[in-house]
Amino acid sequence: MKNNELDLYLKRIEVETLKKNIGKLELLKTLHQMHPKNITFENIDTFTGEIPLLQLDAVCNKLIRLQRGGYCYEQNILFKNVLESLGFTVKVHLARVVWGSKDGTRTARSHMILTTDIEGVQYLVDVGFGSMTLTSPILVDTDIEQETPNGLFRLVNTAGFYRLEVLKEEWLPIYKFSLEEVEFSDLEMANWYIATGPDSVFRKFLMITRVDEEARYALFNNTFSIRWNDGRKESSAITDFSQLVFTLKNNFNLHHLPDDLLEKVYEKLKEIQTHFNVPQ
Repeated sequence: MKNNELDLYLKRIEVETLKKNIGKLELLKTLHQMHPKNITFENIDTFTGEIPLLQLDAVCNKLIRLQRGGYCYEQNILFKNVLESLGFTVKVHLARVVWGSKDGTRTARSHMILTTDIEGVQYLVDVGFGSMTLTSPILVDTDIEQETPNGLFRLVNTAGFYRLEVLKEEWLPIYKFSLEEVEFSDLEMANWYIATGPDSVFRKFLMITRVDEEARYALFNNTFSIRWNDGRKESSAITDFSQLVFTLKNNFNLHHLPDDLLEKVYEKLKEIQTHFNVPQ
């Protein structure tokens, strides 16, 4: 990543100046919290029939210059290159998503995650999982509760895999993964499948999320919800075009979406008659 792109990124996530002599773990935690606060998770491209580009220039242009959001590949490709520019060594992996699966269905390895090593300690890094996006790195250590700014998480070792879980009323599984590294070509294949597969939820449904110090915000199709850190929940329906535009701008920082793209999103939302259940 070029220096000017790194500067633009830090401005984008509201970390324009870094403390002198900041420790690597403190730096990682700061970036990991501020990235999903300021760069929204969204699948508008796949929802409207486009295949997101994963080349770094395209990702930087979309998420930084155009101030769009993106989904896991775009988010974590950007974050990986930011970390590497700051001196971190980063590895790439693919996880199997089990979030929302009530019947134990085995899914493809389609979710991009990262790990990094700081002074011999390994951390899971993931700024791109939508409704349950991490807001802090997680120690790659099992059966210990790990507090983040937005909830308790843990890793469980099961059959040679790590399973990431979040504590709600009970521990709920999010995804499972091994530490096998993958190549960029693996990401391209997974991205193509997610963007074009006839049964892909990223084609069928609109999913937009953001998280800050107080709450998680989500737009699933035409339902907008807020889940506060203290347990309060509220939701409302998007009933017209102006309400959709207002919600995208004011709750998800999506201020620069082209009018024709907004209209395309709204028209497809009106066509949707199905419902997809995931735990919130």
